[in-house]
Amino acid sequence: NNNYSWTFNGNLAGKSQIKEAVKSEGGKIDGALRFSIIWNEDGKDILDFDAHAKEPGGNEIYFGRFRGNETPLSGMLDVDMIRPNKMGVENIVWSNLSKMKDGVYKFWIHNYDRGRNKGFKAEIEFNGETYSYEYNKAVTGDVHVAEVTLKKGEFSIKHLIPESAVSSKDVYGLETNQFHKVS
Repeated sequence: NNNYSWTFNGNLAGKSQIKEAVKSEGGKIDGALRFSIIWNEDGKDILDFDAHAKEPGGNEIYFGRFRGNETPLSGMLDVDMIRPNKMGVENIVWSNLSKMKDGVYKFWIHNYDRGRNKGFKAEIEFNGETYSYEYNKAVTGDVHVAEVTLKKGEFSIKHLIPESAVSSKDVYGLETNQFHKVS
């Protein structure tokens, strides 16, 4: 009953806006590695952005490998939107770390329509850590976001665009950089 809310830097009540969008579209958020994007938050960027990933060995995950078209040792695109008139979301996830190959996983966004837009937000998550990105300029082709290296079960990341200030990780079961209600 006051004028304050629990919204902070685009995250709602201590929850990731992107994770919530993925969940609401039936996507998986609890894999070993996750790459998620959102765009068109204001309903004015009605165009087709595509999340892409390239696995070690060259296998590419994108709209042509949508849910059910994956190989057993591969990640999967489980949310794919084409020209949404609401907030758009796409999600690529690897469910099982033991089935992932060591090497570099590359992540980028492709503007399939090449139409005018205001950019996107993205997240990469592994080991309970979430890396967030805000790209606030027009995407005209590809924007390479990051490269994640898996070596002997351990992940590391190389950022190809600047990380935003809302990145977080789990500490004692709570996400950092988020408000949490206490009593």
